[in-house]
Amino acid sequence: MATMDPLHIALLVLIVAAVWAVVELALTIKKARTSIDEVTRSANDTIEQLQPIISKADGMVDDLQPSMKKVTPLLESAIKTVDTATVSLDKVNDILGDVSDVSGAASAATSVASGVVDSAANAAVGLVSKITGKPAAPHAEIGGADRAKLTDGEQEPAPEPAPVPGASGYVTYGEQGDDEPAPVAGRHAAPVQEA
Repeated sequence: MATMDPLHIALLVLIVAAVWAVVELALTIKKARTSIDEVTRSANDTIEQLQPIISKADGMVDDLQPSMKKVTPLLESAIKTVDTATVSLDKVNDILGDVSDVSGAASAATSVASGVVDSAANAAVGLVSKITGKPAAPHAEIGGADRAKLTDGEQEPAPEPAPVPGASGYVTYGEQGDDEPAPVAGRHAAPVQEA
């Protein structure tokens, strides 16, 4: 038997290691192929499950296409409607401004007419008091402030006549001068002043 030198021993160890590496490589490739097959099968299952969802989504997109074509005209119509409403509101604002101007003018005209009527009434009361010789009663003149106190449907309360000193409430007949009018029945007699 021949003795083996260290070179032969190293060569034998190297061959055994190479065979072992080839076997390990074959086992690793086999495991990798199995893992790849599992991943492929899983991906195919997932794709098969997604097919109905994708086809439904495709159908929904197809159904939405006509609606999408109608959205643009609807938006344009909505914009036109908003523009029209804005123009209408501007016109209403103009009309309300005109009504406000007319109301102000009518109020001013009413105030002027009221002043004219007050002046005419006060002049008539003054004229009547000059004709009759009696001074105008304080309530006979109705000014703007007193008129403002009156409301619709409310009448001015009649003032009570001022008591005449020495009058008993009965009509007395006495001597009257030519320039003094005779007392009216039902009224307090004015005291006769002696000259």
